[in-house]
Amino acid sequence: MRTVSVLLLFLSKTYGDVHAPSPSTVPSIIPKNYPQLQLESSLQQFHEDIQRVRDLPTSNLTTPCWKVSKDGSFTKSWGYANWERHQTYSLIRYARHLFSIPISTTARQIMPTIVFVGMWTILLFVFTGKCEFNMSATKFAMTLTFIQAPILLLLTLKTNRALDRMLESRKAWGVLSKSTRSLTGLIGSHVLFKNPKVALLMARYLAFAGWALKASFRKNDDDSDMIRALFQEFPEERDWLLNSPTRKPIAVVTRIRHLLSILEKDISQGGVSLPSVILLRMEENLYDVETSVGICTRIFTSPVPPTYTRHTSRVLVLYMFLLPAALVGTGVSLVPALLTCTFATYVLVGIDEIGLEIEYPFPLLPMFSLSTGIQNEVENQMKMIKCMPSMP
Repeated sequence: MRTVSVLLLFLSKTYGDVHAPSPSTVPSIIPKNYPQLQLESSLQQFHEDIQRVRDLPTSNLTTPCWKVSKDGSFTKSWGYANWERHQTYSLIRYARHLFSIPISTTARQIMPTIVFVGMWTILLFVFTGKCEFNMSATKFAMTLTFIQAPILLLLTLKTNRALDRMLESRKAWGVLSKSTRSLTGLIGSHVLFKNPKVALLMARYLAFAGWALKASFRKNDDDSDMIRALFQEFPEERDWLLNSPTRKPIAVVTRIRHLLSILEKDISQGGVSLPSVILLRMEENLYDVETSVGICTRIFTSPVPPTYTRHTSRVLVLYMFLLPAALVGTGVSLVPALLTCTFATYVLVGIDEIGLEIEYPFPLLPMFSLSTGIQNEVENQMKMIKCMPSMP
């Protein structure tokens, strides 16, 4: 009997276990003691939830920004075709911009003011003609030349400050995209193959992060349907997120941080032991997400000082009110004066309108494209990590 046992042991070491799976059927990147079927099932459910989000009916949240121009606009992400059209020859560019005035959103906003100034100019000329009032002695034209520079300075400072706000909010969205992409890679590399259910739950939160931020700063954007679709397999998570007392992006960060702490504590119950440097890097990414939310909140709650805006509007109104009188005093006829007043109104009021429009940047940011990009990046990274080749 002992001889037979020794012989069987020798054969097993020489030829291997005939029932053992071949190396081609078990990727070396997955631990051998981990059931691959559970990983496949969790990933399949995750992709089905993402597809359910894509199949949601159209709403303010799941459609592009309402303030989308027919021409190239800041409200949508640009590609090569947009840049080629934007940087075409100057003559073609000027002609296209000139003939697109009827579809310009800025022109439509300021058109009532232009019409009002034109009517005021005509009324003033008719009144001075009937009353034979001598306006030449007033010399308004000389007086207005001294206040044109301060008006332009006020408009320039206001527009520059509003532009800084828009660029800062766009930069915050860029940080959000970078942080979620990096955090997804860390979760996929260090958590996915050890605890796929928790890893893919965190991936769901990351895929939702962009939509949550969009819904927080866009009026009438409701993310409830998206939460129900994305967390259909996690009813407790769904109810907790729907009833969260804080902003949804902050709730996302808090929940991911809590899940990481649970994984680290419950190693004996299927948790994951993460290196300290990986935990530190994950916390840095979560901090960047919080910073992006804080920047957007500050921009949303703190406008350019309204006193500055009101003073600029008052000075601009007085200037447009006195300009026709100055033209009457110089002896200009009605048609040239009407053209001058309407053109000046278009330039000055247009600059003021642009500054006011970009002061509240969230209706202008390409939030739909950015949120969709974050969602797709999270899903693609999970696919990529799962299909990654084994170590040579």
